[in-house]
Amino acid sequence: MHHPATAVLAAGVTLGLLSGAFNAVAFLISRHQATTSRGGGLRLLVAAHLVMAAACLPAAWLLWPPGGLDVATLLPPLAASIGGYLAGQTALIVSLRRADASRVVPLLGLKIVALALIVSCLPGERLDLRQWAAVGLSVVAAAVLQGRRDPVPAAVLGLMIAACFGFAVADLAIVRLIDSVHAADPARSRLWACGLSAAVTYVACGLVASAFLPWANPRRGTDWRAAAAYGLVWLAGMLTLYACFGLLGAVFGNVLLSSRGLFAVIIGAVLAHRGWHELEQQIDRAALVRRIAAAVLMTAAIALYVIDVA
Repeated sequence: MHHPATAVLAAGVTLGLLSGAFNAVAFLISRHQATTSRGGGLRLLVAAHLVMAAACLPAAWLLWPPGGLDVATLLPPLAASIGGYLAGQTALIVSLRRADASRVVPLLGLKIVALALIVSCLPGERLDLRQWAAVGLSVVAAAVLQGRRDPVPAAVLGLMIAACFGFAVADLAIVRLIDSVHAADPARSRLWACGLSAAVTYVACGLVASAFLPWANPRRGTDWRAAAAYGLVWLAGMLTLYACFGLLGAVFGNVLLSSRGLFAVIIGAVLAHRGWHELEQQIDRAALVRRIAAAVLMTAAIALYVIDVA
């Protein structure tokens, strides 16, 4: 008979890895849409967030506490999380238009560089030697990913650094948002606060996205089918991630999420082998090994940054 703690750990790890896989698949869908139609990136971003908002609205209504939420406390972290997240997503989708997902997604591990720089500038915050070593390891991983024969284009690298800063701001803000939501009803679980925070965030993102509908102009059925595929896969990744957070905590959850880089490399290699060269270019064995090594190093860097073994 399995010990309950072992079962919880197994379930949490499975959910975290599923979240990484869903993220990798969502990125491949976004690359396909961004490269097959003009303006496809903006159209996908807008329409997908409308789809996600529609899916999250009933959840937000069901999870809403009887006493309501303190809007004055909720609004600043919500605005920061939405702004950082949408800026990061925009930069990421533009990057995926210009380079393979297997080259772009592992670079999301550079988010710990952005986090380190932001946190070190905050009053009363200080990083230890272990965390700075993790930052250095992530830079080494990015250098490994670059290679000599097929370096990541400078424009893509710049966009990914911008994306990492956006996602880092969103990460810091979402923790404050969850704290604010949990304070409204402390008797409930932290998982409830995570779920309501996610639902509110994506409903709000949908409202922001609706302002860009005239420019995105998703009219055809194929536009909305692509948006539904991307949005629902991405949302599945977020739901499994939040469930992982509820079982194992945000620290371990973020380490498991970093597996998306490795999943992107492996799935990309399979697609390229099967001839889907519009999504992934065929690469030689040495380049594949280098990308896998870079993805593993990025995951190790994130683990080193967030897990204090002392």
